[in-house]
Amino acid sequence: MRDKLKFGTISAIVLAGVSFGALSALGTGLDTWKSGKNHNRIIQVQNEGGVQADSGKVGVAFYSNSAFQITSPRGITVMVDPWRNDPSGAWGLWYRLDFPKVEVDIGMSTHAHFDHDAIDKLDANMLLDRMAGSFQLGDVKITGIADKHQCVAPGIVAWTDAVKQFEGRDNVCPPTNARHFDNTMFVIETGGMKFLMWGDNRPNPPQEVWDQIGQVDVIFVPVDGSRHIFDYQQADSVVAKVGAKLAIPHHYLVPETTFFTSTLQPATEWVDSHSNTKLDKPSIEIAAADLDGKSGHVYYFGSNNMVKN
Repeated sequence: MRDKLKFGTISAIVLAGVSFGALSALGTGLDTWKSGKNHNRIIQVQNEGGVQADSGKVGVAFYSNSAFQITSPRGITVMVDPWRNDPSGAWGLWYRLDFPKVEVDIGMSTHAHFDHDAIDKLDANMLLDRMAGSFQLGDVKITGIADKHQCVAPGIVAWTDAVKQFEGRDNVCPPTNARHFDNTMFVIETGGMKFLMWGDNRPNPPQEVWDQIGQVDVIFVPVDGSRHIFDYQQADSVVAKVGAKLAIPHHYLVPETTFFTSTLQPATEWVDSHSNTKLDKPSIEIAAADLDGKSGHVYYFGSNNMVKN
C-alpha cells in the first residue's frame, strides 16, 4: 500500500480554498417554512399505501458523492446523504455547485459530516436525521442501526491525523469519539429487497450490529481509489459479510461535481476487480428478479449523476 501523505501535505490540500469554501457555505440551515409545498402526498400514502400502482421495481438515482434517491414501487421517495461544502471552511472547497433543491418524501443523513448532512437542501416532507430504530410508511420500511464512523484512515491521505489535530487529542475513536464520528446505517426494505446504506461506518462493527443488519440484497459501499473510507480489502469483506448480491460504490470522485481538493479518486480500479456493470445513465430501476444469480456484482454509476450530467 502506498505511504500515507504527511500531515503538512494534508493541511495544504484540505485548507485549499478555505475562504471561498466558508463563504459558499454561509446561510445553511433548515428553511422548510419557506416551502410552498405541503405533505398531501403523505396523507395519500397513509390512506392508500402509496401514490401510484405497484411498479414492481425500485428506482435508484445517483446524486454524486454518497447521495442516492430510492423510489419505492408505490412511488415513495427517499434521499440519503445530500452534501454541501464544509460550513467551517476547515476542509476546503469540495463541491463545484450547491446540492439541488430536490423534492422528496423522506430525507435522511447517516452522520454529521458536511459531505453527508445537507438535509436543509431538500424540499422534504419529513426528515430522519441519523435515525436509529424503525420507521414504516406505505411500502417502505427503514431500520436505522447506530454504530461508529471509520476512525482510522486506511488510504493514501491520513485525514484522521488532521481530525486529531483539529480536535486537540490523540484518540478520536470510540467509545469516546465526538458526535461527528457517530454513524447510523440504514436498511431500506421495499420491492421485496433490502438496501443497505452504509454511510461512512467502520468496517468492523461488533457482532450485534451484523446481526441487526442480517443479509441484504444491495449494499452502497464507500470505496474509491484513494481508499478514503475503506481500502479494497475492507470493502470486499463488508460486501461478503452481508451477502450482498449487488454492490454500488459511493464516496468517490465525480469531477463534474467535486473538486480534486477533496482528495477522492474514482472507484474504477476496485470496480474492475469485480464482476461489474458500468452504467451509462444516472438512474436505474431494479426488480428482485434482476438479482437472481448475482453475488457481489458491482453497478458503477461513474460520473453519471443527477446533479450535473
